[in-house]
Amino acid sequence: MTIHPAAPIRRFMGKLNHRTILLLLPLLLLAACSGDTIISSEQEAGGPEYSAIIITSDLAVGPNRILFGIINRDGMPVPGPSAEVESYFMVPGAEERELRESLTVPFINWPTSVLGVFGAPLDFDTAGLYQLDINYTSNEGTPIFAQGNLLIKESASTPAIGAAAPTSVTNTAANAEDISHITSASNPDLDLYQYSVHEALEQAKPLVVVFATPAFCLSATCGPQVAQLTSVKESVGDLANYIHVEVFEEPHETEDQRPTGGLVPAVREWGLPTEPWTFIIDAQGLVHAKFEQFATAEEIEEKLLELF
Repeated sequence: MTIHPAAPIRRFMGKLNHRTILLLLPLLLLAACSGDTIISSEQEAGGPEYSAIIITSDLAVGPNRILFGIINRDGMPVPGPSAEVESYFMVPGAEERELRESLTVPFINWPTSVLGVFGAPLDFDTAGLYQLDINYTSNEGTPIFAQGNLLIKESASTPAIGAAAPTSVTNTAANAEDISHITSASNPDLDLYQYSVHEALEQAKPLVVVFATPAFCLSATCGPQVAQLTSVKESVGDLANYIHVEVFEEPHETEDQRPTGGLVPAVREWGLPTEPWTFIIDAQGLVHAKFEQFATAEEIEEKLLELF
């Protein structure tokens, strides 16, 4: 049976709708949660007072940016200014966990809510099951302890840090009959559609590329994510190139308010299981950093400036 290239993201969308209805309705900020998140039966029964919901889905050996939210037994988010995170490897067949990392992580304001998520840069050296211990003080002054589980794969579906970026041929304004045919953004920044990805990679300068669908994004973060790209462009300027790739072909063609054109080939070529995604590519065409789901302009710019 042939699998349509749109299948990975559409399978994700189906899981997302189900999870949003059953678990995350109070958590609009976490509407992008992956169907791969591990939630214990104890949590479902209301066991722990607080639980971590892991948003990041494409987890593999190497550096990862883990986004997670904390909810209480009522399913309500519990924000805080920062959190202490310890990462433990769950050794197969052993009773004791192995501490791998301990760090303080920031709270990231979500663009569609006054709340947000925590972001933890964690590096995993072994595939398998990991557990996060999370401690912080909520904005209301309550001490919080929560745990979350991560299943780390040998390799990610998206390009790895240090790997060559796929030389995808993507749509540009010059080749489009109308800008609405290559982006669902309501007020598109035309600078983001000057180059195809393959053309930008030939210029031997850094590239920031965002894969997103502003009009059809279930997490409602795609439009804000593309806006963050414009902010980085305006701050850093022509030291780098900046591209938005709309994930749907012919986004102006819709039925029941959903696009009918399928996914652009670049979604398959970059192995995207979800969206939005942001990649920073160095002047040699190698992936320097990547962000699943929403990333602030400050986060993107910080990693981009490491290349100069």
